[in-house]
Parts: sequence; C-alpha cells; structure tokens
Amino acid sequence: MAQYQADIIEQLNAVEVDAHWFRRAFHTFAASFLVYYLIPSDGWVGAIKIIIPTGIVACIAIIDYGRIRGEFDQRRFFGLRGYEKGRPASYLYFGVGLLLLLVLVPQQIAIPCILCVSFTDPLIGESRYYLGKQRAYILGFVVSLFFFLLTWYRAEWWVLLLVALLGASGALIGEAKKWKWIDDDFMIQILPAILLTLFWQVMLLTGNTILPPPLIHPI
Repeated sequence: MAQYQADIIEQLNAVEVDAHWFRRAFHTFAASFLVYYLIPSDGWVGAIKIIIPTGIVACIAIIDYGRIRGEFDQRRFFGLRGYEKGRPASYLYFGVGLLLLLVLVPQQIAIPCILCVSFTDPLIGESRYYLGKQRAYILGFVVSLFFFLLTWYRAEWWVLLLVALLGASGALIGEAKKWKWIDDDFMIQILPAILLTLFWQVMLLTGNTILPPPLIHPI
C-alpha cells in the first residue's frame, strides 16, 4: 500500500511538472505570432488578418465559458491552475491581450509587449525560485528594458529612454500586481501598451511624431 501511494504521488508530481513546463513553452511560443506583421494588410488579406484571429479568440472564449459553467470536464484542460477553475483561464486572457495588440496598436508598441509576455513573464516565474522575488523582478525589468530599446532604437535618444523606462515599468507592474479577475498574462501585455499609446498620442498633440520606422515589413 505504501509503495502504491508513493507511485501515485510520483505520477501526480510528474503531471504537475509537465503542466508547469507546458505553460512556460506556451508563453515563449507567443513570439512566433510576430509573423503576423509579415502578412500584407491590403484588401481582402487585411480583412482576413483581423477576422481569423478574432474568430479564434472568440471560439476560445466560448469554450472557456462552457468550462466555467461546468459543461466541459475541467480535467480536459491541461495546464489549468487551481484558481482558474472558477474564472476565465490565463490562456484566454493571453489570447485577448495578444489580439488587441496585433489589431489595435502599431507594431512598434505591440512587438516589445509581445516579447515581454513571451519571455519576461516565464523568466520572472522561473528565476524567483533561484534568485528570490526581488532579484527576479529586477532581472525581468532589465530584460523588458532591452526589448523596448531594441524595438525603438531608431527613435530620438530622449524618446528611446522614456519609452524603454515607461514600457519596462508597465510590464513589471503588470506582472507583479495580482488582480482577482484580471490575469497577469493580460496585464503584462496591455499595461505597457496603454502607457506607450498615451505617450505617443500626447506627443502627436504637441506636433511630435515619435514612432520609429517599423521593424517588420510585409513580404
């Protein structure tokens, strides 16, 4: 009996480890969605670029709504955390945030935000076990800073500095601040995007066009 219980515990731990790395891999996979910007935006192709991602996220939302209502077995949703069983799952927040970035904001703002959710989020999650929470957040801030510097490197130096600090701070707050009904997978993308969009629009009102040239061009 003792051996049987030990085997069960080992199997459960293995499943938990697999789910853990599945979530990490899911995050990094999001960077591949940057190919979105390689697709032309003219004519019917541009319409499809909006319709298909919106339809996919809508389907995910319908399925997740059914899961919450008990129409689907929770055990069928691999990688689901315990606290997500009574609220929208993180993958839905993830998808909604990604959709909003791709469709509504310029790629100069969207790209570093997508890179933050793809790499900064799992980096902080892993490094906190080894470095502690404070050092993990510092590391996450530095990595996020790099993403914004990389995307905006052709902007004026003062714009580059402000954008990097504003964007990295927004990403860090979005990850560190825990909300009951809003997942950090959404906030780490959207909060820096909101801050940078506001900064961009304020600069436009003053006659300054601060957006650098796009990094990715349609093929």
